[in-house]
Amino acid sequence: MIKEKSNEDKHHLVDAISLACMRWQEATESFDETFGKLHGLNSAERRCLSVIMRVPQPANAVARAIGLAPPSVTALIDRLSARDLLYRVPDPNDRRRVLVAPSEKAIRLGREAYGPIEQAGAQMLKQFSEAEKQVILRFVTQAIEMQERELERLLQQDKS
Repeated sequence: MIKEKSNEDKHHLVDAISLACMRWQEATESFDETFGKLHGLNSAERRCLSVIMRVPQPANAVARAIGLAPPSVTALIDRLSARDLLYRVPDPNDRRRVLVAPSEKAIRLGREAYGPIEQAGAQMLKQFSEAEKQVILRFVTQAIEMQERELERLLQQDKS
């Protein structure tokens, strides 16, 4: 006979997932901060590099993504450019625009630090069925969306 989970068991599982997500976020923050210390990068500089690693971006998109005013992002881009961590490149779709792209040095540093995490994560996901991977992807995607909404809520409070 299959026994149905009690509400208490279900609540315990939700709490365990919440705690695991908090611990994962803390571990990620600790890793990112240590990477920054090792390479002399502050939080905004790390976030800038993360944003442009996905795809080269105009400076104003970087500013929005990391929550800095455009003049501050310009100074940040200048600092990272002077360290050969990024460069400016003409936008192939609009020659009047300039994009910010990671340098080979930045890509190499990122691969050295984050590549093993990516590989371990891919290995870890092999234990799950395709259906389970879809659930994981849906959960992570919805968690990111929720976190972004909550960030916007806090930013609105800051403006009040």
